[in-house]
Amino acid sequence: MFHTILLSGDRPNDALAQISPGKRKALLPLNGRPMIAYVLEMLLASRDVDRITIVANGIADFSGHAGIAALLAERGASHRVEFEEGADSPAASVLKVVERVGAEAATLVTTADNPLLSVAALGQFCDAVRRDTELEAAVGLARESDIRRAFPDSKRTFIRLGGTGVSGCNLFALMPGIGPKAARAWREVEGRRKKPWQLILHFGVFTLLRALVGALDLDKAFVAASRTLGLRAKPILLDDAVAAMDVDRPEHIPIAEKVLASRGEGVRARTS
Repeated sequence: MFHTILLSGDRPNDALAQISPGKRKALLPLNGRPMIAYVLEMLLASRDVDRITIVANGIADFSGHAGIAALLAERGASHRVEFEEGADSPAASVLKVVERVGAEAATLVTTADNPLLSVAALGQFCDAVRRDTELEAAVGLARESDIRRAFPDSKRTFIRLGGTGVSGCNLFALMPGIGPKAARAWREVEGRRKKPWQLILHFGVFTLLRALVGALDLDKAFVAASRTLGLRAKPILLDDAVAAMDVDRPEHIPIAEKVLASRGEGVRARTS
């Protein structure tokens, strides 16, 4: 089982935070429930999840939230969930938790703006992680073709490698012994993401050129990244395109509410 880090912080001037209770994006109401409640309930229902650490800046807004407290009481899960003040970035927050929990824990990382992630999709991801004995870090992805088929009108950002487009699912796994190392590598890349030339130099100009001419497919890209990061990182493609539909912009709200309503999830969905 995995110790799970549920990242629930806010970026400066986030559009969804501005319209959410307390200006906390994770508390954005979807069908009458806070967005984070869907993710937390899914994690509590998963056979793959042990303890859960909710990380945010201003954690009192979550530890003292009546809806979250009611959910934990209803599930008898208060002992499984803890709250921790975040650091200055997602990667630094993950590093803070894994260093406290200990390097020998297997760790999952997901985000509070991922309310459509299902128990089944999480199970597929975790099963794939366990089957690969050489894997040290994993990233959950969905195929562009599946996402476009399921959500033809939604605008998404895709990474295209070797002619195949993929999108992230805000789902990561760090295996025992690798958590702090992986989090430090993530923090270094994160710090360079707004400085393109530094990022190019970090992964290598040759790797970039291969990507530009279409000679770098998904697996080769992860081999190259693994070499640079000093750990064995691999992609895991999920069958459920919904797993990639995070709620990151106002136009994503009706899409998420429609999917949740189709599942019978949310206060309004259950009473309508």
